[in-house]
Amino acid sequence: MNNIAILFTKGADFKTEKPFKSDKLNKAYGLFARKAKKFGLNVFIANYASYRNAVLKQAWNYSRGWKKAKEVEVEFVYSRFNRAVYNNHSKNKKAEKLKYQIINEIEMLNHPELEEFCWDKTLIKEFFPEHCPKTFLISSRRGLKSVLPELKTEKIILKPRYGTLGSEIVISDKKNFPKKIQKNTIVQEFIDSSHGIKGLVRGIHDLRLIIINGKLDHEHIRVPKNGNLLANMSKGGKKIFIKNSRIPKKALIIAKKVDKLLSNYYPRIYSIDFIFDKKQKPYNMASMIKKPTPKKKRSDE
Repeated sequence: MNNIAILFTKGADFKTEKPFKSDKLNKAYGLFARKAKKFGLNVFIANYASYRNAVLKQAWNYSRGWKKAKEVEVEFVYSRFNRAVYNNHSKNKKAEKLKYQIINEIEMLNHPELEEFCWDKTLIKEFFPEHCPKTFLISSRRGLKSVLPELKTEKIILKPRYGTLGSEIVISDKKNFPKKIQKNTIVQEFIDSSHGIKGLVRGIHDLRLIIINGKLDHEHIRVPKNGNLLANMSKGGKKIFIKNSRIPKKALIIAKKVDKLLSNYYPRIYSIDFIFDKKQKPYNMASMIKKPTPKKKRSDE
């Protein structure tokens, strides 16, 4: 069997009985490991700091339960340690350097350049301005005030340049924004998605498409809990799976443009998130092109 490593920012602690604190994660990655064995792949879970020259100093392996292993040579890395590199408002150069070391030694999913595109909201806005809300990078209240006249909506959104899971997102009106603005903050026009997606969902939403090596794998809509404007699962959002045939054509056209830009990277897996305004125009929200976690059976979602 070929040994593959899934490297995490946190988790894979050798002092515990299982690699993760979350039972859901232990079950999901246990299922992933069992399915991988059918394809001749032996999966090892480890902290990214355990990697040294294509060897895992300590790792977890699933075989009728989670087992500990040491000094495991691996041939492929599935990178799940982006949070070690991108920390909301800054980048960790040491962790980023490790990513490039790995890609120079063995194969890795995804390439570090693709990961940066997925995490840096300024790059997405730079390549696809016509599909993003008007967006600016700021580092102070003075910087925010200077761009406010360019933002035509009454409400604005403030978020970290590299943030995810809805962390540190602030929605406010132009006259009542936060007193403190951190370096590497994104400010965007607010897109009202409360009109939903015609024929799919009513009210506030976002639509996620998961792309694997250029092909649409699956998709779902996320809706926030009552009274919330953020549909992130970490904020209490709910997933509604839909069929490929029901995806709005406008979203598919944008997805094809994104994948064409990324087509030199192989293998690649990522997701694209959209919201639709009252005129049914789709917007990519810049912070929402992310690599998804391993998908469990739909009945378990």
